[in-house]
Amino acid sequence: MVMYCSRSRRYLVFAGALISLCALFMQGCEELRAFASNPLNQRAVDTPSRVLTFQQGMKMALWNDPSVLQQGDTFIMYVTGNIDGAWKNVVPFRATSKDGKNWEIETNNPLIPLGKSGAFDEKKVETPSVVYYKGKYHMYYTGVSKEGLRGSLAIGYATSKDGINWTKITEKNPLLAPTGYPTKDWNGYHVAEPGAVVFKDKIYLFFHASGARKGGVKPANKSVIGLTISDDGLHFSDPVQVFEQGTVYPVTAPEKYLGYSTPSALVMGGRLHLFYDVIVSKPRWEQVAIHHAVSSDGFHWKEDEKPLLHKRDFSWTGDEIRAPSAVLDGNIVRLWFAGHDRDQLQNAGIGYVEFNRSDLE
Repeated sequence: MVMYCSRSRRYLVFAGALISLCALFMQGCEELRAFASNPLNQRAVDTPSRVLTFQQGMKMALWNDPSVLQQGDTFIMYVTGNIDGAWKNVVPFRATSKDGKNWEIETNNPLIPLGKSGAFDEKKVETPSVVYYKGKYHMYYTGVSKEGLRGSLAIGYATSKDGINWTKITEKNPLLAPTGYPTKDWNGYHVAEPGAVVFKDKIYLFFHASGARKGGVKPANKSVIGLTISDDGLHFSDPVQVFEQGTVYPVTAPEKYLGYSTPSALVMGGRLHLFYDVIVSKPRWEQVAIHHAVSSDGFHWKEDEKPLLHKRDFSWTGDEIRAPSAVLDGNIVRLWFAGHDRDQLQNAGIGYVEFNRSDLE
């Protein structure tokens, strides 16, 4: 308890708190009105909310890339944040919650360190995707080298017995890397943003890949979803392209759609449900929507006619909405996602919304 020496000071403190509460209330109303007025979101059954905010738990932390598991009555989120106040140094952390909305972040324990000088993950360890399989936790992540996003991205791998203390398996070489032939191969330039799921007693690892679009069609870059499969978490089948943009997002649109990224898979009713980002190149490269598709085998997909969420749905996702992570909880699909508005980074964070299972099957 803090004691104040004058009535006027107490009044100013109270007034300041009241103004802050009103501002938060008005912002929440604005987000709710935007969401409710958008017909794309009629399947949602719960008011969307931001569950992790800028600097929550750690100074200058911009939280991103959620990957959520449910264990008993606890939700566990693997989420990335920038360390030491440096925007370019990103590593994963662990957070826990009883309701999926109120989170405690373990900021004193970054899970995986940055790679050594010259390593494929020297600058960033981001977009973690975690599954529990055959008695241990498996984390797949995007490694960013010193060249940054203009360099070739690759996928790294780590394991853990308890989900807290991790051993990086790919200290020297990535688990999955681009071929290095971007004008020839669908996965020639980038291999990144893994989305792992246990399906048919194997790990199905979906990922974002990019290469050149054939035939000189613009935009030149093409982003697709690839798949590779493992029965031990370390040794995988040859990667194949399984999903690319269709008629919902034509390259001829004014936005110049590039394709898809950041896949996250969920098993429901014996089928795979994929949640993923939609990328545009105009007026600049951005992830502008979260979409959903269904498959019985992971290779052949039926895509929804409309996105689940769009960046215009919320005041704090003015630039991007991205990185979905879904959990089936009874008859409810819980969905977490990241977003930001570059002009209001203090409002960036992790969002949350719920859908009826029946509306997605």
